[in-house]
Amino acid sequence: MLPRRLWQRLFLAYLWVPAVLLLSAGFYASNVVRSLYLDQLTADLEARAQICARPIGDLLAKGKTAQIDRLCKELGRASDTRITVVLPSGQVIADSDDDPRQMENHKGPDRPEIQAALSGATGEATHYSITERRERKYVAIPIGPPAAPTAALRTSLPVSGLTRSLGIVRNQFLVASLAGILCYAAVSLLISRRMSRPLEEIKAGAAQFAAGDLTHRLSVTGPDEVVAVANALNEMARQLDERLQTVLRQQDERESMLASMEEGVLAIDRNGVILSLNKTCASLLGGEPTRFQGHGIYEVIRKPELLDFVESAMRSDTPVDREIQIHVPHDRWLTAHGAALRDPQRGSIGVLIVLHDITRLRHLEDVRRDFVANVSHELRTPITSLKGFVETLLDGALDDRENAVRFLQIMLRQVNRLDAIIADLLALSRIEKGFEGQTIELAVEPVRGVLQGAIEMCEKKAAEKGVTIDVACPDDLRGEINAALLEQAVVNLLDNAIKYSDAGSAVAIRAARRGAELTIEVTDHGCGIEAIHLPRLFERFYRVDKARSRELGGTGLGLAIVKHITLAHRGSVSVESAVGVGSTFTIRLPLSNG
Repeated sequence: MLPRRLWQRLFLAYLWVPAVLLLSAGFYASNVVRSLYLDQLTADLEARAQICARPIGDLLAKGKTAQIDRLCKELGRASDTRITVVLPSGQVIADSDDDPRQMENHKGPDRPEIQAALSGATGEATHYSITERRERKYVAIPIGPPAAPTAALRTSLPVSGLTRSLGIVRNQFLVASLAGILCYAAVSLLISRRMSRPLEEIKAGAAQFAAGDLTHRLSVTGPDEVVAVANALNEMARQLDERLQTVLRQQDERESMLASMEEGVLAIDRNGVILSLNKTCASLLGGEPTRFQGHGIYEVIRKPELLDFVESAMRSDTPVDREIQIHVPHDRWLTAHGAALRDPQRGSIGVLIVLHDITRLRHLEDVRRDFVANVSHELRTPITSLKGFVETLLDGALDDRENAVRFLQIMLRQVNRLDAIIADLLALSRIEKGFEGQTIELAVEPVRGVLQGAIEMCEKKAAEKGVTIDVACPDDLRGEINAALLEQAVVNLLDNAIKYSDAGSAVAIRAARRGAELTIEVTDHGCGIEAIHLPRLFERFYRVDKARSRELGGTGLGLAIVKHITLAHRGSVSVESAVGVGSTFTIRLPLSNG
């Protein structure tokens, strides 16, 4: 397996080439020395053979074989050379080292030098000597005419000394080579590490860049090329950081704008996958943005009217608008605007939907419509009655004094009713205007005095019906209130309590401190109110029993006035009631530290 680190690869690249070259040169030099030595040895053996050839040839011509063997032994001892004479038949007739009679025939193919000499040429060979059991160098020359030699004269010397010498030289060369390779390896390792270290620093820096740390900077020293790469990476990181910060800033600005918008914004691609939406849109759809983003609209949106509008917007080449109704979980009315979503090249990539919640406007419109209808109805009834009686009087009823007086008394009651309605409307208008303009003055005052004033206002009516009023309020209880407005609210509650209580019953007023709130409770034991009416009880002109309310002289605005007076005090009002048991109205106001 190849090394993975750069310095390892550089180290091996620096090391293997000179190592191979050095070892190859050593073996080549060894072979050259051996070849030169053998060539020199061959020439030396041939010279020795030429010196011995004349006397041996003379003795061979005279047939003195025994003298030839003695001469070979003498010459062999004198020159430390083995000398052998072989006849054309292969018979050894003389040898300086052994008894020729004991030696085998030398004409075989394993002695090519003998065959060459018997053929009239000089032969040489290097092979293993069976007799001496070692490698020797042999040179053989012909004796007699080259065309028909009478014998072959062979001289030889052992080459084991050469082998030993070459072995020693090779070992020394190998040791020297290994020492040189080790020194070269150390230098190569140092150079490799020095060359790779800047690249490793660049690699580590690039990894930090990739991890998002674009503020990191490379401080690399080394060759100009490496420094140039480091500077280029630093500049790249700086530019990327600037661009990324710009993108993040723009994204934050966009998300802040989208989050602060009252409208819901929904971006959908051409495949129906939700690309983005703001919190307002997610709230309208009944969830968090993470629940919708990245999912198909048919997976997460279960609102047929909205899906139908999205499909219409995708099919249309022009912006589309529509009012739709959804249920999340209550009914909501939305105005939807859809337009094509385009990329920088103006190509269509989807559709952008803007949803505006107009539920409150719808509700206000309904309230306005109901208010106008109720006011018209409330005013029309007494006006119609007045008109009828006036026409009756003009038609001659004035002459009938008894009926005229009765008609005028009825007309007075209707006028008083009109006056009460208009007075309540004006009071309600003043309270709302003061609350919206935040001009209502509040002061820390005793609460008992307010309750006592309200009771005095209602004492006559209570006495006429035989209703007693019980009050419970600590003398030191104080609150940040507008005494006149709060007294009017309590009067309205007391008036209703007396009006709907049975004769001889009791109405209770309780004021107390409960935590950080001031509470005022008005409790009656009258007919009570069904639960279905309680949520709408404080609306203008809302009546539980319209016939009885008109019979008792109510305008339908008393509780609405109580509600707005309470809101002007930054408080709230609520009711608890049970049919046949009675009702308890509770005003809750923030309690002043004073």
